[in-house]
Amino acid sequence: MPKAKYSKDSTGYYYTNVKTNKLRADGYPEYKRVRAKTIKALDEKLQKLEETKLLHEDASKITVDQWYKIWFTSYKSDLAPSTQDYYKNLYTKHISPNIGTFKLISVNETQCQSILTGMSKNDYSIRTVKGVRKVLFSLFDKAQKNRYIPVNPCTDLTANGAKQKDRRALTEEERNAYLKACREHEFGTFAAFLYFFGLRRGEALALTGTDILSDKIRVSKQLTFPDNNQPHLAAPKTAAGVREIPIPTKARFYINFNNIGSGYLFTGTDSKPLTYSEARRRWNSFLKCAFPEGTDITEHYLRHNYCSMLFENEVDLLTVRTLAGHEDISTTLEIYTHYTEKMQTTASKKILSIG
Repeated sequence: MPKAKYSKDSTGYYYTNVKTNKLRADGYPEYKRVRAKTIKALDEKLQKLEETKLLHEDASKITVDQWYKIWFTSYKSDLAPSTQDYYKNLYTKHISPNIGTFKLISVNETQCQSILTGMSKNDYSIRTVKGVRKVLFSLFDKAQKNRYIPVNPCTDLTANGAKQKDRRALTEEERNAYLKACREHEFGTFAAFLYFFGLRRGEALALTGTDILSDKIRVSKQLTFPDNNQPHLAAPKTAAGVREIPIPTKARFYINFNNIGSGYLFTGTDSKPLTYSEARRRWNSFLKCAFPEGTDITEHYLRHNYCSMLFENEVDLLTVRTLAGHEDISTTLEIYTHYTEKMQTTASKKILSIG
């Protein structure tokens, strides 16, 4: 006697167990019971499942790269553009080249740990290594919760790396050399905006003539580089990034505010915003002009320096936070701590020389 197409349950309904191609917590395949009153109705139900693609791809065939696209769209696409870029860059640069083509279900802890260990050996900062660990954990955690894998291989990963270089204010000698180059170098106006307004690189590159008012500048946007080169106009990193900053009197000696058009302040030959590579080339050229013997100064040092100059002029902590666009006041406090430590050291030296 031929085997019946479907089974019948105690209520008289026909049913069949359909493999969902996900996995149960114990690692075995998951099945979903589909039932209907008649064979014809059950056939139609199964057909509809196929048509609406509710019978997913076999979990054993999904690669890490394929799952990353699903993970990113489902869990990260509503984040700020700059944060999305951060996750994309970490995955594209460090994870995909190592395990992107691997089957999701086959990845083990050793393979994931080797990514982090390799980064540490290549002197990546601890912050970057921890960032990659965070992406790995979330990537596989969501895969486990969606039952594509039985366990998360990234639960116990360790992250080590080079200690992040402490940002600092410029010394008096460095300030003098920097400002001298602001007057002499073709990219000196950009450098002066960093110095006198404490702008992030992307905020400075996004400035247009309409952002320059008579006594202040308005910061309301930034340029990001999603593909690591071409500029993309985006909102500031956080709500605190939207702010207005007074124009210091001394800044007018280094920036010609009377000769600014309505378009972008810093452009290439096509009058479009600078690409990442062109902005880096010009900035490095400026630093070489200011410090021929070399320097560790980065654009972000100028934000630290700006806050320190505000503290030197007795501007209160909350105002410094607002002008710098810090979302978390702990960032401002950290700079203030560096500033006061420097002042205490200077005071100690002066005390030793009295008499």
